[in-house]
Amino acid sequence: MPGYDLLSRTLTVSEANEIIHDTVESLFYELSIEGEISGFRPASSGHWYFTLKDKGAALDAAVFRSAQYSMVMPDDGDLVIAKGSLSFYAKTGKLTFMVREMKKKGEGDILQIIEKRKEYYRSLGYFDEDRKKPIPEEINTLGVVTSPTGAAIRDILNITRRRAPSLNILLFPCTVQGDGAAESIAMRIREANNFSACDVLIVGRGGGSIEDLSCFSEPEVIEAVHNSEIPVISAVGHEIDWPISDYVADRRAPTPSAAAEIVTETIFRRRERLENALFMMNSLMKEKLSSSFHRLSTALHNASAMENKILKYRSRIPSTEDLRKILILRMQNASSSLAYAEEDIAESMEGKITGGKERITSSLSVSLDCLLRKKEKAEAELRIVRKDADSAIMRKMEMKRLRLSSVTKENEALSPLLILKRGFTVTEKEDGSIVRKASDVKPGDRIKTRTGDGEITSSVIGG
Repeated sequence: MPGYDLLSRTLTVSEANEIIHDTVESLFYELSIEGEISGFRPASSGHWYFTLKDKGAALDAAVFRSAQYSMVMPDDGDLVIAKGSLSFYAKTGKLTFMVREMKKKGEGDILQIIEKRKEYYRSLGYFDEDRKKPIPEEINTLGVVTSPTGAAIRDILNITRRRAPSLNILLFPCTVQGDGAAESIAMRIREANNFSACDVLIVGRGGGSIEDLSCFSEPEVIEAVHNSEIPVISAVGHEIDWPISDYVADRRAPTPSAAAEIVTETIFRRRERLENALFMMNSLMKEKLSSSFHRLSTALHNASAMENKILKYRSRIPSTEDLRKILILRMQNASSSLAYAEEDIAESMEGKITGGKERITSSLSVSLDCLLRKKEKAEAELRIVRKDADSAIMRKMEMKRLRLSSVTKENEALSPLLILKRGFTVTEKEDGSIVRKASDVKPGDRIKTRTGDGEITSSVIGG
């Protein structure tokens, strides 16, 4: 809109703001402003909002999240130099300084000094790889040179407790920013070396501004790290921070947490392998126990069946008393048979005598001799019968005894009582069923455990 038109008519607010927007953003697109941070407030979106002010004025400012990668989060009261452009939001009429670059005042001088110092120590060979000591795989004691109240020691302790709880930690407390920080850090590094107190040293702190981290680029710290006989891991600030101690140290870690992970790597891997081995061993043991329990259950079942067979056969085998009664009965039967035979002979002889006394008288002598011979023969046969009966009975009793002894030994070999005497136990529930696994019972159940010499009744208190 031409300038003369602005004076010839009345503008709406929207038109006026559009004119201001176009004018501001076309003219003030590259400004460098020095001021003090005030009212700093990070938003949930990740953007930063604050006010830049000096003694006479204030200006609203903002930093989008995409521009923050090269900045350190400021604090209220920080004196900064911010570069960016003015933006006028026409809808609300608000003017905002959109910051693209920002650094604390004086950072340029510090960076220039650090760069010159870095080149000097590089020329001395302090950064050469062949001078760096390897980090040992076997680490028993870790030394940490840092502030006792900072986030770095908390992060290191959290990592080591989780990954290597057996690792010994020695804290060498020091100041990590401000006046005297470099001397404090260097003294603690030398102290750890004088006493050979640890296997590896972590030297570092959490993030901060360039001024906060500058002590790790001071000559005292650089020389202490370079001269350390103990391998040093430098863990200063965030991943984007590179103080000179990072170049001189034997190993650089982007954060204190990462340094703790480097130190515990071997212990963590060994612990992981051990846990895997224990898991495999437990699995194999469970499988073997399950197989053994199955075999034991089968053996107990077979033993129970054999016990039933023994009881069945035992009922069929006569006892010694029964055998003695049978023998006496057979002897009595034999005696009765002999008596009957004698009576029959006597009756026959009496009839013959009545029928023919003359014949008897004449043949009396012969008959008597014949009778005596028959009697002797009968007695001899009776003795043989008795002897054969006695021998047969004794042989049968011996065979029965041997069979009983064999069956008894087999029963004893398969008896669960013999297995129990060897140290095994069998646990049964109240209904008599065998407890085969822990899930077969629940808290409150009463169980009975059979041992080799008795029984134990107990209650389940946990499952």
